[in-house]
Amino acid sequence: MNERKQIGAKRFFGLDFLRVLAVSMILFSHTSWIYNSNGVLGKLQDMSGFLGIELFIVLSGFLIGGMLYKQFLHEEYTLKDGSLFIYRRLMRLLPSYYLVIIINAVVFTAYGFSIAGIWKYFLLLQNFASPVSPFFPESWSLPVKEMGYIFAVFLLFFISHVFVKTSKRFLFLSVIIGLIAVVFLLKMYYNIHSTNVDLKLWSFQVRSVVVYRMDSVLIGVLFGYFYQNYKDFMLSKRWLFVASGILLFLMLIICIVLFRFTLSNAGWFWNLICLPTVSLAICMFIPFLLNLESPSESIGNGIRFICKISYSVYLLHYSFILFLLKNFIDTSNYNIWQLNIFTLFYLLVTVGVSYLLYNYFEKPINEYRHKKLKLDGN
Repeated sequence: MNERKQIGAKRFFGLDFLRVLAVSMILFSHTSWIYNSNGVLGKLQDMSGFLGIELFIVLSGFLIGGMLYKQFLHEEYTLKDGSLFIYRRLMRLLPSYYLVIIINAVVFTAYGFSIAGIWKYFLLLQNFASPVSPFFPESWSLPVKEMGYIFAVFLLFFISHVFVKTSKRFLFLSVIIGLIAVVFLLKMYYNIHSTNVDLKLWSFQVRSVVVYRMDSVLIGVLFGYFYQNYKDFMLSKRWLFVASGILLFLMLIICIVLFRFTLSNAGWFWNLICLPTVSLAICMFIPFLLNLESPSESIGNGIRFICKISYSVYLLHYSFILFLLKNFIDTSNYNIWQLNIFTLFYLLVTVGVSYLLYNYFEKPINEYRHKKLKLDGN
């Protein structure tokens, strides 16, 4: 395969650490099902899950956006190039995703739950313009990311063939900012016509719906564009970026805690401002993380191991593993120490089963995919 079609992302310890942090936060969040958490612990778990998913989305946008930008800069950007980019991305994700959909469907059917509309999951449409169903609900973030890339790829192809004499840097920037603006307008329409005053309902109707959330992954893509063009500046000013990220998070905390912005008195804040600001704040920490090195070889190896199985963990940990454990083991009368032991067991099972899925399914398929693409490129 020629160099043009082999553009990939270099691994950075700091970004791997961020990925491990994200998956850890998501796992911690879903232990709320074990502890039936409320009060401070419940709020911490809710916030942990919220930030964990946002970290995944923005990090993915930054990494994939950088690769897309470098591919787009080549003299010719054909439909074949764009299609190949999407094909490589989807074939990295879909085999394991489809397998887990089928496994979950068998489990849900065995327990008498409905799997109506399951066809939407195979097309990544389960939450395109409406909330995701109770079947495999944690899968909502996958369509948010992939639909963002798909729209960007084909819009870039179209606009580059309409404005053939325009700078590709300008075209890329215009397309990504334009898509972010479209999502903002859709959220503005929702804000005008919505009477939603419940935060959990908002989480289903806005936070986890593709047409309202593609801007988060696109903000990551946009940050990847700036990194490709202003790498030295961003790395040299990494502490300034960190300070900016902390300031953005503090502003959000002040609005929510001090000014008590809620959906009833400040719906515009939650619908229009909150989520993009979180995405932007996360981006501010990326230059620092790009310069972060592993403190030891053992820690680096551990981080890389979790990174390798992180996608399998994402697919398996909740609707499959935790669901079955909760149905096989009655924890309703457990004391806190028994719940702690159950949680440790859950985490060990999650890591073990995820490793099996990665090592015996995901990894062989990816190796075959790389081999096939290389052969097709010769």
